[in-house]
Parts: sequence; C-alpha cells; structure tokens
Amino acid sequence: MDTHSRLRIKQGPLIVIKNALVIIFSVALTSLTLPSQAINSPEQLTFLAAEKAFSKGDLKTYSKLKKALKNYPLYPYLEYKELLKKLDAKHRKDIDGFISKYSSSPLADRLKYRFIHQLANQKKFKLMQQYYEYGDNARLDCLLLEDQLKNGTSVKNIANKIEDLWSVPKSQHKACDPVFKRWMDKNLLSDTVAYHRFYRTAHDGSVGLLKYLERFLPREQQYIADLWIRVKKNPGVVNRRSFFPGKDPNLEAPILVYAIKRLAWGDRDRAHRVWQHTKNRIPLAQDHLDEVERTLFLALATENNDKALKWLDNKNLDRFITDDLVNHWKLAVLLRNERWNDIRRLHELLPADQKNSNQWQYWNAIAQEKTGQLKESALTLKLLAEKRDYYGYLAASKLKQPLKLNHNPVKIPGEVFKRVKQSDNVQRAKELFELERYINASREWRKQLKQMNSSSEIQAASKIAHSWGWYNQAIITIAKSGYWDDTEIRFPTAFKDSYIKMAKKVNLPPQWLMGVSRQESAYGPLAVSPAGAYGLMQVMPSTAKAYSRKFKIPYSSRRDLLKPHVNIEMGSRYLELRNKQMGNNPIYASAAYNAGKHRIDLWKEFGRHSTDIWIESIPYTETRDYIKKVMTYRAIYALKLGIDDNIFNYILASETGGDETCSYVADTSSNSAASC
Repeated sequence: MDTHSRLRIKQGPLIVIKNALVIIFSVALTSLTLPSQAINSPEQLTFLAAEKAFSKGDLKTYSKLKKALKNYPLYPYLEYKELLKKLDAKHRKDIDGFISKYSSSPLADRLKYRFIHQLANQKKFKLMQQYYEYGDNARLDCLLLEDQLKNGTSVKNIANKIEDLWSVPKSQHKACDPVFKRWMDKNLLSDTVAYHRFYRTAHDGSVGLLKYLERFLPREQQYIADLWIRVKKNPGVVNRRSFFPGKDPNLEAPILVYAIKRLAWGDRDRAHRVWQHTKNRIPLAQDHLDEVERTLFLALATENNDKALKWLDNKNLDRFITDDLVNHWKLAVLLRNERWNDIRRLHELLPADQKNSNQWQYWNAIAQEKTGQLKESALTLKLLAEKRDYYGYLAASKLKQPLKLNHNPVKIPGEVFKRVKQSDNVQRAKELFELERYINASREWRKQLKQMNSSSEIQAASKIAHSWGWYNQAIITIAKSGYWDDTEIRFPTAFKDSYIKMAKKVNLPPQWLMGVSRQESAYGPLAVSPAGAYGLMQVMPSTAKAYSRKFKIPYSSRRDLLKPHVNIEMGSRYLELRNKQMGNNPIYASAAYNAGKHRIDLWKEFGRHSTDIWIESIPYTETRDYIKKVMTYRAIYALKLGIDDNIFNYILASETGGDETCSYVADTSSNSAASC
C-alpha cells in the first residue's frame, strides 16, 4: 500500500461534486500525495485538496473547496483544524458549538482536551474548570489546586486531594511541587501516608525514588529503606542470618515476601531453600504465607520441578481452590505425573465456572477413561466434540469424528443494518478507512460502539466493517456482541491465493499460515503492534530487511509490510525458518513464532510428555493460549478451504519435549497422524 503513489487527473481541474462545480487549482492537485488504493470519490479528492490548501495558507482556495464539502462526512475534520488555530476564550462560542454539534465524534473530546490544556497554559483556571473533570490529569489537578491556594483556599480543605496526588509510586509532574511544599510546610504529611507511598514504591517504583522517600519516614523506620534497597538489587541477601534486625517485624515481613517472590522466578530451587531457611525468622501473617507459597508453587510447577508435586500432595494449596491459575498448574502437575484419580477428585472440588469449562470437562473425561469410567468419559467427549474450539476438536479427533465448523451467520434486521450504516460515526470511519487514516477511523469506530444499545447493532457494525475489508475490526466488533458462530466474519479468507501460493513455496499447509495470521493480527493487514510488528503475520521490520536480501523480496520501508502479499511472504518465510529449526514439529514451530526459539529449547528440558499434556504445561500463559488458538484456527481454515488436516490427530498421537524430537511433515491430503 504505497502511500506515495500519485493520482493524475486526466480531464483538467474541474471536478463535479453533488451537482456543484468546484475550481481546484492545478497546483493543489499536481502536488497532492494520495493513498495508493483507488479513490473514485470526487469528495475525497476535494477533501484532500482542501487540507492541502489550508496547510499552505491558501485560504481563498480552501474556502471554495470547503463550501463544496458541506454535506461530506469528513467536513468536521476541516472545522476541527480551523478551531485548533483559535483555541482561546474569545472563540469559546465556536468551540462550544463544535463540541455540542459533533458530540458523537471523538473530535469533540479531542478539541475539548486541547482547549483545556491551552486554558491551563494561559492560567485561565476558572474557565478551565467548566470543561475539565478533576482527576483526569495529575499536572492539571495540581495547577488547579495551586490556583485555589493562591486564591485563599486553606491547605487543610484540599489536603485529601494533595495526599492522593502525592501517594503514588512514581515522581509526579513538577507542576505539583509547589502544592506538595505548601502541604508539607503545614505538617500535613503523616507517617502513615509517608510509609504507604514508600511501600508502594518499594514494590512498583525505582530505587532512586525509594532513596528520596526515605527522608519522610520516622527516624526509627528509616533502616527499612536500606533493607528494601539492598533486596531490590539482590533478593538473595535475605538468606543472611544477620539481614533482618527484628526491630519491626510488621515492616520487615513484606521485604522477605518480596525477595522470595523475586527469587522464585529466577532460581526455583534456591528460592525454595531460602524460604525454608528464612520463613521462621520473622513472624508472618497468613496472607504473607499464602502469597509466597502460591508463587513458589507456580514457579516450581512451570519448570516441572519435583517439589511442585510434593507441595500439591502436602495439601498446601487447598485454600486456593477458587484460584484459576493455581488450579491450572495443579492440573498440569497431575497430568505430567499421570495422577488420573487426583484429577477427578480435583475436578469435583472446583467452583462451578471452572468445573464446567471445556478445559476441565475434557481432562476430567480423559481421567475418567484412564480410570475405567468409559461410558461417562465417552458421553462428555461426545458433547464436547460438537464444539468449535481447541478441546472440542481434541474430543472429536479422539472419537474419530469430523471437526465441526458450526457456521451460523448473524441475522440482522434490515432497519438496524441501515441505521448503523448511515450513522455519522460509521460514515466518517468509512471515509477515513478508505483514506488510510486508520487511527482516526478506529477512534470513530470505538465511539460508535459506545453509543450502541443492542447486540444486533454491534453485529451490523461488524458486518459493515467486514464488507470494507477491515477484517480485524469486524472480528473485534462481533466479539463484543457475544456472537461466535458467524465464521465468515470471524474467520475471513481474504488473500487466500497469496497464502496458497506461499504455502507451496515453503512447503507448509496454507491453513497453518492463515491460522497464524488470525491469531497474530486478527487477520488485520494494517495492524501494528506496540512492539512494532506489522501486518497480517506481525512481521518485524528488522526481519523484513534480512528476508528481503535473503529471498529477493521487494522491500523499501515498513509500510511495505502493510501490503498483504509482502507480509504473507515475509511471515511464511519466518514460520518456515522456525519449522526447520524445530525439526518440523508444528507445536514447537508455532510456539517459537510467538515466544522465540530459545524459550522452546529451554522448555524442552522440562520433560517429555504426550503433546496434549506438553501444550497444557507451557510455562507462559500467553504462549500456551497462542498454541491452542493457532491449532484451532488452523483446523478451522482447513475446513473452510476444504483441505484435510491432521493436526489434532498429531497432538493426540505424538510426544513432545525432552531430548528426543518427533519429526512431522505436513500432509494436507491425509488425516493420518505422524508417528514418533
């Protein structure tokens, strides 16, 4: 999607817009840079030319162009830019009028935000308070409080507000300094508040801020600051017998808890030893004991450490029966050790929401089978096999039944669809999307969703976004309605030819490539992650540069990664690399695509198990869920493409982990499982 492609006007500078002739000067057009996708709308051309004229200060041309756009959905965006140059009190009437007229658009909130900050900079706090809601911004809060103090408000009258601003585990904006000074000069900073901020900073803030806050602690408590600073630098120091002086156990206990939790996610065995040596040195409340023991169990379980099973057998974890994460790792430990009777007993103790989840239903059915309860197991598996999800597909494969797609398109009343399609936000979002202004399009879309009152309206919006090719927005939108069975919207097959073409080049199933795309970007060719990964398969620019040279893929800038065919080729090559590195093991390769090869190499050392158990025991929740979803989406896309896929048979028939690897070659024409 080359944003630098230019549009050439073949029939002169006259463009007809809604029966009006608008003169667009040649200079405004010949220098105009337009998005690459075909723009057939004269209104879009005129809008872009109007923006260009305004930015150049050619107000005469701008005025003519703007007049022709009176009924164009993006007309407010022109007015918004005008008002940004008039953010002062004398134009308040125009600003208020815009905010009121376009209250449904995010532009109203943005203009209001800019106006508030301008008024703050101009020190017009009385007027600013008519627009600003206290608590939204610490700097503005402090400026308002300082103004109140200057105008005679007593520090005591606003002491609670100042205390809330001060008691955070970070440094506040320098605008708060005068307010904090007045507050402290009145001796309103209590020892309790000082320690509360210190404690929060010890857990979530920097060592530098801790050193600063030490001065506010009572003299008899200041030794605590030194202990915290030493532990934050090296948590292992708590194992020294002389570390805790025992002056104030209530203050020292949280330091021990913090240190053990830090150690637990590094060297598990060392953390366990240190805990055994130190837990009796300081009186610990039950919640402290629980916090440490929960963390130690989770840390030991994720590495398949033998102590995790001993911990579980000692009933240390019974009080965590409502804790979903603890229960997951209890299950993983019991699965690794084939403790099927214990799995059944644990299932009976679970809260209803966990007990009835597909995950627990599946594993309880397997435990029933392993302990001779064959009829009960078969009944549960049969019910699960009707579902379109990871455990449903495992159950269907185990029963040798076909996987279900369960497609059921949304049914939207015509008047609802029409109303949503014609709404101002959707009209603006459409134009912005076509102009490749995706951030603003997303803002308009989110604003529209907030204004919707029914699931049918949300479903209509998802269908509209899908029709534009805004697939990831359609997927996110329909999920908000709680409707899961329209597989056309939830699992689009756009760019199918590019996936099939690349699948042949890299010798991987096209449904796998599509499944990765669905999980990575929600099938969004324009998606950009916070980490800087781009497009359908979330390719990093550094990877793209390397692969461009290696595979002769045309690539000039990261914008190229928003082109579906380029992104699919880059992402497919990367998955091919991971697959080769991982001995053609699709589970390892998919996990490595998400978490990196080095982590998979580490996880292999946690033991060899059947693949379904190995997946359940992946240490990272994100990667564990990622694998389950990619395998499920792969199977769904195979159904949609009419291709046989054996991935769930592979999961059931193979083993994963340990020193030995299981070779697997994708076979899209057979449903037989690979042998290990």
